[in-house]
Amino acid sequence: MQSISAGESLLIQGAILALAVLSLSLSWWASQIGSPVVALFGRWARWFFISLLVAGGLYFLAGTGYGIGVLFSISILLWFVLETGYNWLAISALSRSELPLFPSFQENENGEEWPSSKYHIAIKDWLRDAGFKRKQALISNLEELILMRTSVYENEEQTIRIHVLFLPNPRGGTSVCFTCYSTTLNGDLIVTDNLFLPFGGFYPENWDVERSPWTRSIQKLVQRHHERIDAKADSLAPFVMTPLEQINEDQREVEQLNRDLGFLHTHAEEVESGRLTTAGKARIWQEIWTLAYLGIPLKYN
Repeated sequence: MQSISAGESLLIQGAILALAVLSLSLSWWASQIGSPVVALFGRWARWFFISLLVAGGLYFLAGTGYGIGVLFSISILLWFVLETGYNWLAISALSRSELPLFPSFQENENGEEWPSSKYHIAIKDWLRDAGFKRKQALISNLEELILMRTSVYENEEQTIRIHVLFLPNPRGGTSVCFTCYSTTLNGDLIVTDNLFLPFGGFYPENWDVERSPWTRSIQKLVQRHHERIDAKADSLAPFVMTPLEQINEDQREVEQLNRDLGFLHTHAEEVESGRLTTAGKARIWQEIWTLAYLGIPLKYN
Protein backbone atom coordinates (compact mmCIF):
# COMPACT_ATOMS: atom_id res chain seq x y z
CA MET A 1 0.00 0.00 0.00
CA GLN A 2 1.32 3.42 -0.97
CA SER A 3 2.06 5.90 1.81
CA ILE A 4 -0.05 9.05 1.81
CA SER A 5 1.34 12.24 3.23
CA ALA A 6 -0.75 14.49 5.46
CA GLY A 7 -0.43 17.33 2.95
CA GLU A 8 -1.68 15.19 0.08
CA SER A 9 -4.58 13.95 2.17
CA LEU A 10 -5.63 17.49 3.13
CA LEU A 11 -5.34 18.66 -0.48
CA ILE A 12 -7.62 15.90 -1.80
CA GLN A 13 -10.15 16.34 1.00
CA GLY A 14 -10.17 20.09 0.45
CA ALA A 15 -10.75 19.64 -3.28
CA ILE A 16 -13.66 17.26 -2.58
CA LEU A 17 -15.22 19.74 -0.14
CA ALA A 18 -14.76 22.66 -2.53
CA LEU A 19 -16.36 20.76 -5.42
CA ALA A 20 -19.26 19.69 -3.19
CA VAL A 21 -19.96 23.29 -2.18
CA LEU A 22 -19.59 24.51 -5.78
CA SER A 23 -21.90 21.79 -7.12
CA LEU A 24 -24.63 22.48 -4.56
CA SER A 25 -24.33 26.25 -4.97
CA LEU A 26 -24.57 26.16 -8.75
CA SER A 27 -27.48 23.71 -8.63
CA TRP A 28 -29.38 25.95 -6.21
CA TRP A 29 -28.57 29.09 -8.20
CA ALA A 30 -29.69 27.50 -11.48
CA SER A 31 -33.01 26.45 -9.93
CA GLN A 32 -33.61 29.97 -8.60
CA ILE A 33 -32.97 31.86 -11.84
CA GLY A 34 -33.83 29.08 -14.30
CA SER A 35 -30.52 29.45 -16.12
CA PRO A 36 -29.34 26.53 -18.30
CA VAL A 37 -25.89 28.14 -18.47
CA VAL A 38 -25.45 28.02 -14.68
CA ALA A 39 -26.92 24.50 -14.69
CA LEU A 40 -24.30 23.44 -17.26
CA PHE A 41 -21.42 24.50 -14.99
CA GLY A 42 -23.23 22.83 -12.10
CA ARG A 43 -23.25 19.51 -13.97
CA TRP A 44 -19.51 19.72 -14.59
CA ALA A 45 -18.94 20.50 -10.89
CA ARG A 46 -21.15 17.55 -9.89
CA TRP A 47 -19.33 15.23 -12.29
CA PHE A 48 -15.90 16.20 -10.93
CA PHE A 49 -17.13 16.08 -7.32
CA ILE A 50 -18.56 12.55 -7.59
CA SER A 51 -15.53 11.33 -9.55
CA LEU A 52 -13.06 12.78 -7.04
CA LEU A 53 -15.11 11.48 -4.11
CA VAL A 54 -15.05 7.93 -5.51
CA ALA A 55 -11.38 8.21 -6.46
CA GLY A 56 -10.49 9.56 -3.02
CA GLY A 57 -12.36 6.76 -1.30
CA LEU A 58 -10.53 4.15 -3.33
CA TYR A 59 -7.20 5.91 -2.83
CA PHE A 60 -7.47 6.20 0.94
CA LEU A 61 -9.40 3.06 1.83
CA ALA A 62 -9.01 0.38 -0.84
CA GLY A 63 -5.25 0.44 -1.23
CA THR A 64 -5.38 -0.26 -4.96
CA GLY A 65 -1.82 0.89 -5.56
CA TYR A 66 -2.94 3.35 -8.25
CA GLY A 67 -2.37 7.09 -8.00
CA ILE A 68 -5.20 9.55 -7.38
CA GLY A 69 -4.93 10.80 -10.99
CA VAL A 70 -5.52 7.35 -12.46
CA LEU A 71 -8.40 6.64 -10.10
CA PHE A 72 -9.95 10.04 -10.86
CA SER A 73 -9.79 9.36 -14.62
CA ILE A 74 -11.41 5.95 -14.17
CA SER A 75 -14.14 7.47 -11.99
CA ILE A 76 -14.87 10.10 -14.66
CA LEU A 77 -15.34 7.35 -17.25
CA LEU A 78 -17.48 5.33 -14.83
CA TRP A 79 -19.78 8.32 -14.25
CA PHE A 80 -20.09 8.76 -18.03
CA VAL A 81 -21.17 5.11 -18.40
CA LEU A 82 -23.65 5.33 -15.51
CA GLU A 83 -25.23 8.58 -16.71
CA THR A 84 -25.37 7.23 -20.25
CA GLY A 85 -27.30 4.22 -18.99
CA TYR A 86 -29.63 6.42 -16.97
CA ASN A 87 -30.29 8.74 -19.93
CA TRP A 88 -30.98 5.80 -22.22
CA LEU A 89 -33.48 4.35 -19.74
CA ALA A 90 -35.15 7.77 -19.39
CA ILE A 91 -35.42 8.12 -23.18
CA SER A 92 -36.87 4.61 -23.46
CA ALA A 93 -39.40 5.47 -20.75
CA LEU A 94 -40.32 8.68 -22.59
CA SER A 95 -40.80 6.66 -25.78
CA ARG A 96 -43.45 4.53 -24.06
CA SER A 97 -44.99 7.24 -21.88
CA GLU A 98 -48.09 9.34 -22.52
CA LEU A 99 -46.06 12.56 -22.66
CA PRO A 100 -46.52 14.02 -26.16
CA LEU A 101 -43.34 14.43 -28.19
CA PHE A 102 -45.04 17.08 -30.33
CA PRO A 103 -47.64 18.57 -27.97
CA SER A 104 -50.68 20.43 -29.23
CA PHE A 105 -51.66 23.80 -27.83
CA GLN A 106 -54.86 25.58 -26.93
CA GLU A 107 -55.63 29.13 -25.94
CA ASN A 108 -54.85 29.84 -22.29
CA GLU A 109 -58.15 30.83 -20.72
CA ASN A 110 -56.30 32.46 -17.83
CA GLY A 111 -54.55 34.83 -20.24
CA GLU A 112 -50.90 35.69 -19.72
CA GLU A 113 -49.31 34.15 -16.63
CA TRP A 114 -45.96 35.88 -16.25
CA PRO A 115 -43.87 35.27 -13.11
CA SER A 116 -43.62 38.41 -10.98
CA SER A 117 -39.82 38.53 -10.71
CA LYS A 118 -37.82 41.57 -11.85
CA TYR A 119 -36.18 39.49 -14.57
CA HIS A 120 -39.48 38.52 -16.18
CA ILE A 121 -40.92 42.02 -15.81
CA ALA A 122 -37.85 43.41 -17.59
CA ILE A 123 -38.47 41.02 -20.51
CA LYS A 124 -42.06 42.16 -20.78
CA ASP A 125 -41.00 45.82 -20.68
CA TRP A 126 -38.41 45.25 -23.41
CA LEU A 127 -40.98 43.64 -25.70
CA ARG A 128 -43.29 46.61 -25.28
CA ASP A 129 -40.51 49.16 -25.84
CA ALA A 130 -39.30 47.27 -28.94
CA GLY A 131 -42.74 47.52 -30.53
CA PHE A 132 -43.98 43.98 -29.97
CA LYS A 133 -47.60 43.53 -28.94
CA ARG A 134 -49.17 40.49 -27.33
CA LYS A 135 -51.00 38.39 -29.88
CA GLN A 136 -52.11 35.30 -27.96
CA ALA A 137 -51.47 33.28 -24.81
CA LEU A 138 -51.24 29.52 -25.32
CA ILE A 139 -50.88 26.49 -23.09
CA SER A 140 -50.10 22.80 -23.54
CA ASN A 141 -51.48 20.32 -21.00
CA LEU A 142 -51.49 16.61 -20.36
CA GLU A 143 -54.65 16.25 -18.29
CA GLU A 144 -53.85 18.32 -15.15
CA LEU A 145 -50.13 18.57 -15.89
CA ILE A 146 -48.94 21.82 -17.47
CA LEU A 147 -46.28 21.03 -20.05
CA MET A 148 -45.62 24.52 -21.33
CA ARG A 149 -47.09 28.03 -21.38
CA THR A 150 -46.40 30.36 -24.28
CA SER A 151 -47.07 34.07 -24.77
CA VAL A 152 -46.87 35.13 -28.41
CA TYR A 153 -45.83 38.65 -29.41
CA GLU A 154 -45.78 40.20 -32.87
CA ASN A 155 -44.21 43.30 -34.38
CA GLU A 156 -46.29 46.02 -36.04
CA GLU A 157 -45.54 44.74 -39.56
CA GLN A 158 -46.69 41.23 -38.55
CA THR A 159 -43.45 39.75 -39.93
CA ILE A 160 -41.75 38.67 -36.69
CA ARG A 161 -43.34 36.62 -33.96
CA ILE A 162 -41.68 35.96 -30.63
CA HIS A 163 -42.84 33.02 -28.55
CA VAL A 164 -41.97 33.48 -24.88
CA LEU A 165 -41.98 29.95 -23.46
CA PHE A 166 -42.37 29.30 -19.74
CA LEU A 167 -41.08 25.85 -18.81
CA PRO A 168 -41.67 24.39 -15.33
CA ASN A 169 -38.52 22.89 -13.82
CA PRO A 170 -38.32 19.96 -11.36
CA ARG A 171 -37.66 22.25 -8.38
CA GLY A 172 -40.89 24.19 -8.82
CA GLY A 173 -39.39 27.20 -10.58
CA THR A 174 -39.93 28.48 -14.10
CA SER A 175 -37.40 28.73 -16.90
CA VAL A 176 -38.00 31.09 -19.80
CA CYS A 177 -36.90 30.67 -23.43
CA PHE A 178 -37.58 32.62 -26.60
CA THR A 179 -38.28 31.60 -30.20
CA CYS A 180 -38.34 34.11 -33.06
CA TYR A 181 -40.22 33.26 -36.27
CA SER A 182 -40.31 34.94 -39.68
CA THR A 183 -41.46 33.70 -43.11
CA THR A 184 -39.95 34.93 -46.38
CA LEU A 185 -41.90 35.53 -49.59
CA ASN A 186 -40.17 32.43 -50.98
CA GLY A 187 -41.76 30.33 -48.24
CA ASP A 188 -38.67 29.83 -46.05
CA LEU A 189 -39.25 29.85 -42.30
CA ILE A 190 -36.48 31.50 -40.28
CA VAL A 191 -36.38 30.30 -36.67
CA THR A 192 -33.99 31.64 -34.04
CA ASP A 193 -34.32 30.34 -30.50
CA ASN A 194 -32.43 29.69 -27.29
CA LEU A 195 -34.18 26.48 -26.24
CA PHE A 196 -32.06 24.14 -24.11
CA LEU A 197 -34.38 21.11 -24.31
CA PRO A 198 -33.11 18.21 -26.44
CA PHE A 199 -35.09 17.59 -29.61
CA GLY A 200 -32.89 15.33 -31.72
CA GLY A 201 -35.28 15.18 -34.67
CA PHE A 202 -35.50 16.87 -38.05
CA TYR A 203 -37.12 20.01 -39.41
CA PRO A 204 -38.52 20.56 -42.93
CA GLU A 205 -36.06 21.65 -45.61
CA ASN A 206 -37.59 25.12 -45.85
CA TRP A 207 -37.02 25.71 -42.12
CA ASP A 208 -33.78 27.53 -41.32
CA VAL A 209 -33.33 26.84 -37.61
CA GLU A 210 -30.58 28.26 -35.42
CA ARG A 211 -30.53 27.30 -31.75
CA SER A 212 -28.38 29.34 -29.36
CA PRO A 213 -28.95 28.08 -25.79
CA TRP A 214 -26.07 30.27 -24.50
CA THR A 215 -27.87 33.45 -25.56
CA ARG A 216 -30.19 34.21 -22.66
CA SER A 217 -30.87 37.87 -23.52
CA ILE A 218 -34.02 38.41 -25.55
CA GLN A 219 -32.51 41.58 -27.00
CA LYS A 220 -29.44 39.75 -28.32
CA LEU A 221 -31.55 36.88 -29.65
CA VAL A 222 -33.85 39.25 -31.57
CA GLN A 223 -30.80 41.09 -32.88
CA ARG A 224 -29.40 37.79 -34.12
CA HIS A 225 -32.75 37.02 -35.77
CA HIS A 226 -32.61 40.34 -37.65
CA GLU A 227 -29.08 39.52 -38.82
CA ARG A 228 -30.25 36.19 -40.20
CA ILE A 229 -33.18 37.89 -41.95
CA ASP A 230 -30.79 40.37 -43.58
CA ALA A 231 -28.51 37.51 -44.67
CA LYS A 232 -31.43 35.88 -46.48
CA ALA A 233 -31.81 38.99 -48.66
CA ASP A 234 -35.48 38.18 -49.12
CA SER A 235 -38.55 40.14 -48.13
CA LEU A 236 -40.71 38.87 -45.30
CA ALA A 237 -44.32 37.81 -45.65
CA PRO A 238 -46.84 38.86 -42.99
CA PHE A 239 -48.35 36.06 -40.94
CA VAL A 240 -51.78 34.91 -42.06
CA MET A 241 -52.66 32.23 -39.52
CA THR A 242 -53.21 32.93 -35.84
CA PRO A 243 -50.42 31.81 -33.48
CA LEU A 244 -52.58 28.94 -32.24
CA GLU A 245 -53.35 27.71 -35.75
CA GLN A 246 -49.73 28.13 -36.84
CA ILE A 247 -48.08 26.33 -33.92
CA ASN A 248 -50.42 23.33 -34.12
CA GLU A 249 -49.98 23.12 -37.89
CA ASP A 250 -46.20 23.27 -37.47
CA GLN A 251 -46.28 20.54 -34.81
CA ARG A 252 -48.27 18.23 -37.10
CA GLU A 253 -45.93 18.88 -40.03
CA VAL A 254 -42.76 18.23 -38.00
CA GLU A 255 -44.20 15.09 -36.42
CA GLN A 256 -45.12 13.63 -39.81
CA LEU A 257 -41.69 14.48 -41.22
CA ASN A 258 -39.94 12.71 -38.33
CA ARG A 259 -42.14 9.69 -38.82
CA ASP A 260 -41.25 9.62 -42.51
CA LEU A 261 -37.50 9.98 -41.81
CA GLY A 262 -37.36 7.16 -39.26
CA PHE A 263 -37.06 9.22 -36.08
CA LEU A 264 -40.48 7.89 -35.00
CA HIS A 265 -42.03 4.49 -35.49
CA THR A 266 -45.18 4.11 -37.54
CA HIS A 267 -48.45 4.05 -35.61
CA ALA A 268 -48.64 0.28 -36.11
CA GLU A 269 -45.20 -0.22 -34.52
CA GLU A 270 -45.71 2.10 -31.53
CA VAL A 271 -47.58 -0.40 -29.34
CA GLU A 272 -44.79 -2.97 -29.47
CA SER A 273 -41.69 -0.78 -29.89
CA GLY A 274 -42.64 2.60 -28.46
CA ARG A 275 -42.75 5.87 -30.38
CA LEU A 276 -39.01 6.45 -30.86
CA THR A 277 -36.88 4.32 -33.15
CA THR A 278 -33.41 3.24 -32.06
CA ALA A 279 -31.94 5.94 -34.31
CA GLY A 280 -34.29 8.48 -32.75
CA LYS A 281 -33.26 7.49 -29.23
CA ALA A 282 -29.59 7.74 -30.21
CA ARG A 283 -30.06 11.28 -31.57
CA ILE A 284 -31.84 12.41 -28.41
CA TRP A 285 -29.17 10.76 -26.23
CA GLN A 286 -26.45 12.55 -28.18
CA GLU A 287 -28.15 15.92 -27.84
CA ILE A 288 -28.76 15.43 -24.12
CA TRP A 289 -24.99 15.16 -23.70
CA THR A 290 -24.02 17.99 -26.04
CA LEU A 291 -26.56 20.36 -24.50
CA ALA A 292 -25.99 19.34 -20.88
CA TYR A 293 -22.19 19.55 -20.92
CA LEU A 294 -21.30 21.73 -23.92
CA GLY A 295 -24.41 23.83 -24.52
CA ILE A 296 -24.34 22.79 -28.19
CA PRO A 297 -27.44 21.46 -30.02
CA LEU A 298 -27.47 19.08 -32.97
CA LYS A 299 -27.80 20.18 -36.57
CA TYR A 300 -31.45 19.48 -37.29
CA ASN A 301 -31.80 19.78 -41.07
